[in-house]
Amino acid sequence: MRGLTHDEHLQTFADAGHTVRGVVPAVWSPRRWLARTPLPYEERDGAVVVLHPRYLWLPRFLRGAALERRLFARAAARVVAAPDVVLAHSATLPGGLIGRVRGAVFVIALWDHELYELAPHSRSARAAMAWALRRADCVVYVSEALRREGVRVAGPHRSVVIPTGIKAYQDLTAIWPEHFTVCTVARLIPRKRVDQVIRAFARIAADRSDARLVIVGDGPERPALQRLVQTLGMQRRVELTGALDARATRERMAHASVMALPSVRESLAGAYLEAMSLGVPALGTRGEGIEEHIEHGVNGVLVPPDNEAALHAELRALADDPARARQIGEAGRRRFQAGGFTWRASAKSYLALFDELLKERATHTT
Repeated sequence: MRGLTHDEHLQTFADAGHTVRGVVPAVWSPRRWLARTPLPYEERDGAVVVLHPRYLWLPRFLRGAALERRLFARAAARVVAAPDVVLAHSATLPGGLIGRVRGAVFVIALWDHELYELAPHSRSARAAMAWALRRADCVVYVSEALRREGVRVAGPHRSVVIPTGIKAYQDLTAIWPEHFTVCTVARLIPRKRVDQVIRAFARIAADRSDARLVIVGDGPERPALQRLVQTLGMQRRVELTGALDARATRERMAHASVMALPSVRESLAGAYLEAMSLGVPALGTRGEGIEEHIEHGVNGVLVPPDNEAALHAELRALADDPARARQIGEAGRRRFQAGGFTWRASAKSYLALFDELLKERATHTT
């Protein structure tokens, strides 16, 4: 439950002068013990200490249910020492800490995986989420679109919107390719709609022999996407790079004519902001989180959900008018620079929220 996103936040909080402890409970299982693949109980990541208390492995049919939630929360609570604020990056298992860390302000920061992928398919997870969201002191969503989904799942609860941050590489900028190049950056799962990008691109490639498509990312859909590329005879025109590190991903994106990601049920994918930071036109979906930051045809491109004809038309329009594409890319970059989409700006908003909640707590207890 700990990744680059959370590491960046924790380091930024520490850089601001706060004591930061990360708590990432790990499953103890006989198989892992016998395989001798130990995980340290404590790591140090710069000024941040990350603790890994253990909780018991459960069979698959019990995972995500009340028992695992209780075991997870108990393990985490054992090592949480009287904090002022608990920031949980999940409402399911970490949400079970509510009530176990007395006196602390409890804030949940949600991304789209839980609400869009987990809640619809797990009744127990959905119930756990709803319980935690209603009882947290505040819930942070990365977009209004995601907040609407949170309210639909849990009902009214206190919440704010703080957009995600990204790391901006100051030495990277758009390098306009000689040939029309589409780049897609995503976890390869169905709701990212990468298959639609491939089919729309194939129609463009039919009369543009120099066009290229680069797909950066990995996931369960990769074999199906590879088969689609082969079926369309696009093996020499489409490259699936697999997962790349953050800088390598941005370098591939910088050489694109457009970053196209017509996702549905998308809170605010960082790929859109990464493209905008480079000055590469970002293409997203109407009704999703990115619509809150893009004005269609001005600083980005928006298409209706699951509309391959519209997707093809917008990609072709960018291919036919490179000068317009550059204008959109430059406007997107200005929007990124004005929008405060850095980790420092995000951390500043979080710290202001924490301060507000702590002051309210002090007022109510005196």
